[in-house]
Amino acid sequence: MHPSWRATLLLATLAFFLGGCNDDQHTAANEVITMEVVPPSLIPRADWAQHLTDSGLVGTFVLWEPDSARLQASDTARANKGFLPASTFKVFNSLVALQTGAVANEQEVLPWDGVKRGSPDWNEDQNMTQAIARSTVWWYQEVARRAGADRMQHWLDTVAYGNSTMDDSIHLFWLQGGLRITPLEQIRFMEALHNEELPFDLAHQRTVKRILPGDSAAQWKLQGKTGWAIRESDEYGWYVGWVERNYRIAYFATNIEIKTMDDVRKRYTITYALLQREGWIDPKP
Repeated sequence: MHPSWRATLLLATLAFFLGGCNDDQHTAANEVITMEVVPPSLIPRADWAQHLTDSGLVGTFVLWEPDSARLQASDTARANKGFLPASTFKVFNSLVALQTGAVANEQEVLPWDGVKRGSPDWNEDQNMTQAIARSTVWWYQEVARRAGADRMQHWLDTVAYGNSTMDDSIHLFWLQGGLRITPLEQIRFMEALHNEELPFDLAHQRTVKRILPGDSAAQWKLQGKTGWAIRESDEYGWYVGWVERNYRIAYFATNIEIKTMDDVRKRYTITYALLQREGWIDPKP
């Protein structure tokens, strides 16, 4: 179980044992809080499922709210199904790039190779801060090559990222091949990053958190990363991240089939609509 899930569920137990205890009882309480507990049950949300259907989508929206220990999904089966991470892997790749010294920091500029690609803002020199915001594929392929297969596999295994399968293509394995991660695993990874609990240097986790793309208003702040698996026969898209409001936080993972270009945009719109329904964000004026 992810440590943050365990800690959340043990708060009530801790409070009970520490209230009015003597020193011996405090010792007992400390022993109790190291015990594993059953992780939160994944609760199906038929109303969310209907919202996706009404929007012409097949997929799932998963929301983890640690304060209330509520873990919910519109499609619980799909929440446990593995998919290529596609460009959501750029979050992990950024951490590896910094940890291995593939780039010195988020401001180091890598030169564009001169090959024109489909997205115009990819076709120039750029740094990590720009590349993650633009989802620049060639930039992340280059830092993956610099990190190398052995070090990349080490960090996949150390973090237990999805099924940790890299295959033999250092610059493509998150876009095609055997690497798979479930929506629930995406949430656990993003929670560990937000809480700075990953096995990367603390400074690197804070850097990636700071440059992660997002949106905000007066009462809330959202950060996350999209992905689009276009090399699969059945294309699908991601949006994973977290939202903060009034000193509370929730983690989300959206995974939907991509059948039209309009579905690409719906990675955002369906996420925003369901977060708004649950009171995490407000309608934009």
